[in-house]
Amino acid sequence: MQRSLLILTLTFICHIPLQAQIHGQVIKVLSYNIHHAENMKGQLDIQGIANIILATNPDLVALQEVDSSTNRVNKANQLKELAEVTGMYIYFGKAMDYDSGGFGNGILSKFPIEKSYSVPLPAKGANSEPRCAAVVTVKLPGDSLLQFASAHLDHLEDPADRIAQSQLLIKHFTQQPMPLILAGDFNAQPLSKEIALLKGSFTDATEKLGHTWPSDKPTQKLDYIWLHNKMQWHVVNATVLAETVASDHRPVIAELLLK
Repeated sequence: MQRSLLILTLTFICHIPLQAQIHGQVIKVLSYNIHHAENMKGQLDIQGIANIILATNPDLVALQEVDSSTNRVNKANQLKELAEVTGMYIYFGKAMDYDSGGFGNGILSKFPIEKSYSVPLPAKGANSEPRCAAVVTVKLPGDSLLQFASAHLDHLEDPADRIAQSQLLIKHFTQQPMPLILAGDFNAQPLSKEIALLKGSFTDATEKLGHTWPSDKPTQKLDYIWLHNKMQWHVVNATVLAETVASDHRPVIAELLLK
């Protein structure tokens, strides 16, 4: 009788949702290189990106390759348009002036943004583009604070800039005690030196995930979600969404428990 009761109790515990077993805040994060909302058919479709955000219902979104009032997107403020559809707070981190507007990284947040800034990343290669990390501090329920960053690293075959950019991100974020989520397009595969550097300081919430680029038939994993202060985090789940049209990258999403 006692043994049966023990088995029943253990079975019940195993079926309790993780959120109930470990106290904390579950945060859903989406990372997406949106290719200035030009889809795989060569059409501008910011609503297609909005639809993915609405369907997945994330708390925080890290976007890369976002245009702000450029000629190629007909002067649209892409992040503002996404905010109008989703009702989320926003921050745009401009990496460079481009086509009579700006080009960089975007953040959308369900949580109020307390602070925002951009971190310029080193770009010394002959054909390098300016890159940055957009960073916000958000206020979670209960008034605790969290840093969230959207980064886009260099795209050239030579890894020198990506290595320098990774080193700067490590130096910048690991000196701060606040819990951090760093997401984005790192333009590097899992066995590269730059990813090895990042793994030395951050936890890869997407470690078990497959390829993310190109979206129609992906052959490379370029998109990641990193966590700092690893003892504060538990990865509930993570997945690459099988979205093949809206951008040339597939979106990556993770549910993260901040203890």
